[in-house]
Amino acid sequence: MLRITPRPLDALLAEAVGAMDRVLAAAGGGSPPAYEIRGDRKTAVEWLCAFKEKAPPAAMTFAVKAKFLAEAVAMGAAVIVTSPGLEPPSPAPVLVVTPDPRLLFVSVLETAERELRPDWPESRPYMKDGATVELGRDVVFGPGCCVGADVSLGDRVRLGPGVVVGDGAKVGPDTVIHPRAVLCWQVRIGARCVIGPGAVIGWDGFGYTQVPDPAAGRVIHYRNPHLGGVVIEDDVEIGANTCVDRGLVEDTVIRRGTKLDNLVQVGHNCEIGRDCLIASQAGTAGHSFVGDRAIVLGQAGLSHGTRVGADAIITGQTGVTGEIPPGREAWSGTPSIKLDESLRVQALARRFLPRLRVFFNHFHKSSSFDDLKERYADHGEGRK
Repeated sequence: MLRITPRPLDALLAEAVGAMDRVLAAAGGGSPPAYEIRGDRKTAVEWLCAFKEKAPPAAMTFAVKAKFLAEAVAMGAAVIVTSPGLEPPSPAPVLVVTPDPRLLFVSVLETAERELRPDWPESRPYMKDGATVELGRDVVFGPGCCVGADVSLGDRVRLGPGVVVGDGAKVGPDTVIHPRAVLCWQVRIGARCVIGPGAVIGWDGFGYTQVPDPAAGRVIHYRNPHLGGVVIEDDVEIGANTCVDRGLVEDTVIRRGTKLDNLVQVGHNCEIGRDCLIASQAGTAGHSFVGDRAIVLGQAGLSHGTRVGADAIITGQTGVTGEIPPGREAWSGTPSIKLDESLRVQALARRFLPRLRVFFNHFHKSSSFDDLKERYADHGEGRK
């Protein structure tokens, strides 16, 4: 439950939708959902809450199904954001009817975020060579920032406490880099990006060349210098403690609008397409390719040089070892197969593997085929 500065409903929605419209316009497409207020437009909103909580006065929530709408009314919400065609029990509170209640409520949460999220104090950064640093307007440095030479920071860039920006790095306008993130040398970050706390962008890839030493019974793993860069296009978000490795000679690239969760690993020379979603603990080995709008769920792994086609869905803990064709289809298992096929295999395994185990136990103990049939029948399996 969140408490915000009280304001009339119509003013709150206008502020929220206006801010979302500006963000979407800057991102190059999309528009906020239209809405209709049914009831007193000047109803005060002071609290934002989930529909399962007991609502204080002046609370707003949202409901996308009839049962949730009934619960929201029962909990005493003053304002409910809901879908067309859903009718609340009587007496009804003020309704905000919109085709996408969740998105509209999220826009209100974004307005609350600007009010509630704590900010870090401004401070003077350490600059390796301030004369070569290009600063846009209204750049904010948190305490303990370290900025290298030949760095460019666009308008309204915000660097949290302890952020390190390496030599030659470029950061586009309105990008926020949270505390203790590291941008290594020659990294390029686009506009309106978010880099989470502790993320490391542009460290060396995990690449070694093996040098055998038979006399010593060893193989020496000789480090490959990674001299490529990392290019992160506009509107990309990278979660906390996520790592994006630099390329060997060419760049590692993350295309516009893609979102990476916390604890994601992107290997050297990978290319992640536009508007992808990659969930926590997923990893892409070097030279992998992920097509536009693909979704890679938690703990999935892409082996070296694999390709995932546009719009594909890689389910959690999947191991991708080959090429996934484009198309909105889910893939699962190791090695990856289509999800429906994977589920059939699992169902068959659960049904038949225990019976096969019993069969082979009897098979090893049987002296003849007739003996095997008798043992199997006595166990009850022969009648199934």
